Amino acid sequence: MFAAPMKRIGILVAVSLGLLAPGVCYAQTGAAPDVNAAARAYAEGQRLQLLREYARAAAMFELADESAPSAVALRSAIRNRQAAGQLASAATLSLLALRRDGADAQSRAIAEAVLAEARPRLASLTVRCTPACALSLDTFAVGEGTEHAVMLDPGAHDLGARWSDDRTRTRTVELRPGQSVELELEAPAAAAPAPLPTPEPPRPSVEIPRPPPVRAPAPPVDTRPLPPAAVWVGVGATAVSAGLLVWSGLDTLSARDAYVASPTEGAYNDGVGRELRTNLLVGTTAVLGVATLASALFFTRWGRAHPSVAITPGGAAAGFQGRF
Repeated sequence: MFAAPMKRIGILVAVSLGLLAPGVCYAQTGAAPDVNAAARAYAEGQRLQLLREYARAAAMFELADESAPSAVALRSAIRNRQAAGQLASAATLSLLALRRDGADAQSRAIAEAVLAEARPRLASLTVRCTPACALSLDTFAVGEGTEHAVMLDPGAHDLGARWSDDRTRTRTVELRPGQSVELELEAPAAAAPAPLPTPEPPRPSVEIPRPPPVRAPAPPVDTRPLPPAAVWVGVGATAVSAGLLVWSGLDTLSARDAYVASPTEGAYNDGVGRELRTNLLVGTTAVLGVATLASALFFTRWGRAHPSVAITPGGAAAGFQGRF
């Protein structure tokens, strides 16, 4: 139920937490531990685990371990990656557990069991950087440091290493099941600084005759029917509709949680009604936004300022040019 708004909001949450790339395990950032953030992420991971949403639960346990390193959180992340069928991620986390929490008997037992299953089926890759580099694997960030150890599915994988001063190296490795590969990546030499330009000798001054003044032609008369205030009214209406859309989406999520907690017919009908309201607000906001933009571009007298639209590689940009 609640398919449309839940899917849109769920994708936003997944992107913000890195859930769309479950095969990459991010390294610790070295920031000060945030115990409160770790506790919240761990509790959310437990909730998702009870719902059998193992991939999302693993991501939350990894976030808890990143916020405040914990052998318990890392073990939970390993178990949930394994339950989600993401053996490469579970094995990579197991390598981290052995390296960091090897003295903990429970962590060692879980990690060794996962690696015993993974090693015949996966490939092991160790990358050493000189000096420390930021490593990416198949366009996903792995982490920063001098040594990176991951378990990967067999096949071709693209590696990228980046150092300071925009120095990079790339490699493609072809891996076979059970293979163990070690790579050494050294930073390229830094580029020499560009030489300073030689100043030109001063030229003798020559008096240049001034051209006669040119009178600018009279500006054309703008005959479009709407004043600028109409556009600002449309902008305000669009903003109000967008605010209502956000509120309605969150309210629909609340209804969904209420239904999960107590799946009754009344809760179901209430959730369907809130979903319909959210969908209507999506359409209303889109119509108001398009109408406001069209009015600003084609039907509004802007005087010396005029709107402009530019197409960029990342999308489109709109703005005003001229003087007010």
